[in-house]
Amino acid sequence: MTTPNRKTLGLALGSGSFRGPAHIGVIKTILKNNLPIDYLAGASIGSLVAAHYAVFQDIKKLETDMIGNQREKLSLLLDLSRGGGLLTGDRLERFLRQLLQNAQFKDAKIPLKIIATDLVEGETFVFQKGDLATAVRASVSVPLTFKPVKFKDKLLIDGGASNPVPDDVVRSMGADVVVSVNLYNRYRFDSPKPSTSKIVMRGLEVILGNLVKNNTRHTDVLIEPDTSGAYKVPRLKKYYDQKLIADMIRDGETATEKQLDKIKGLMK
Repeated sequence: MTTPNRKTLGLALGSGSFRGPAHIGVIKTILKNNLPIDYLAGASIGSLVAAHYAVFQDIKKLETDMIGNQREKLSLLLDLSRGGGLLTGDRLERFLRQLLQNAQFKDAKIPLKIIATDLVEGETFVFQKGDLATAVRASVSVPLTFKPVKFKDKLLIDGGASNPVPDDVVRSMGADVVVSVNLYNRYRFDSPKPSTSKIVMRGLEVILGNLVKNNTRHTDVLIEPDTSGAYKVPRLKKYYDQKLIADMIRDGETATEKQLDKIKGLMK
């Protein structure tokens, strides 16, 4: 419940694959400074962080779950598909259901919306009721990596494809102050002989980075953690290296600390 005459704050947690732990640092710093979190929306990896915190409201548990379970996370890569994507996503969905303890949207302690992209219509699809694991599974379904999710008459892929930082969704939920987290920070692509996969991934990052830049007009405060140090680490290690994950959490804290005065000023 919000206190009378208090402004409300909403967080829009953006997509960014392995950079997701930076979101934890953002939330930690907001809580440490006694700022409220009244609304949450997330796309892709941001949807997982948003869902976990909205359900449990336990930042220590969120950090532990993100850093831990390394063996179980590695097993998700054994879920090979015959078409539609490299992985079926079935193991991922079971993992998410276990992680979120079979929670539904109605179980969230903070109003929550999760962003996916409808491949058929080419439009943003917003989950706001039903099973959380299904919603997060759809939101993190990176094309080529995971098979799309069939949901009613929809075919859903990664939320970042249409709305990588869903500030408009947070504003529509009723937030007076919208704080958005963009994980597509700029860095120099130093790779003299890049592989095809590196070229594709870099191209997607460029597209998403520019999409964010041109579509955050509902944002009052934009937080952009500098996770560029992670780019020199082998791709798989980015997801499972505990030290790297801890470093990215600190990146989120550092970036948020720089914006605290502005956030506090807007909340007055």
